Amino acid sequence: MSEGWEGAVSDRALALVSQPVWVRLFRRRRRRRCRELAEVAARLLEGKQALHDGLGGVVSGTLGLLGVGNAVRAFAGELVSNLPLPADAKIVAAARGVQVTGIVLCLFSGGDLERCRCFIDPALTETKARVRKLLVAAVGDWSALGTFAPRSQRSI
Repeated sequence: MSEGWEGAVSDRALALVSQPVWVRLFRRRRRRRCRELAEVAARLLEGKQALHDGLGGVVSGTLGLLGVGNAVRAFAGELVSNLPLPADAKIVAAARGVQVTGIVLCLFSGGDLERCRCFIDPALTETKARVRKLLVAAVGDWSALGTFAPRSQRSI
């Protein structure tokens, strides 16, 4: 990361929250606040999924009351559950913003990122996504695996 990114995060946060609230985050118990911020981010992302699942259930249930068959109800319910909603990007942005704020708290406290929940949660998610892409590439075409170079090349 380039120098000064903590300031950029602070500037962006101050455009969205008041300075007194931002300053309060950096008072005592910063490590505890990082854990709490990580929980908030996780709940936001879980809530987004619950919203999708709930809308799919409402559509499926409504269609059932109208006498629509099970297969069509299941299709429509899953379709609605998986369509992006206008609020999705905002929910994800809020969750990631909360996580980045927690990372800044950990760094400000002199903490180790390997123990920072706000760093660990998205790092694991991104790592899982990278492994999933690698496995999909492996199933489709092994020659595409060359695009997944290891982080550190070892001489043979």
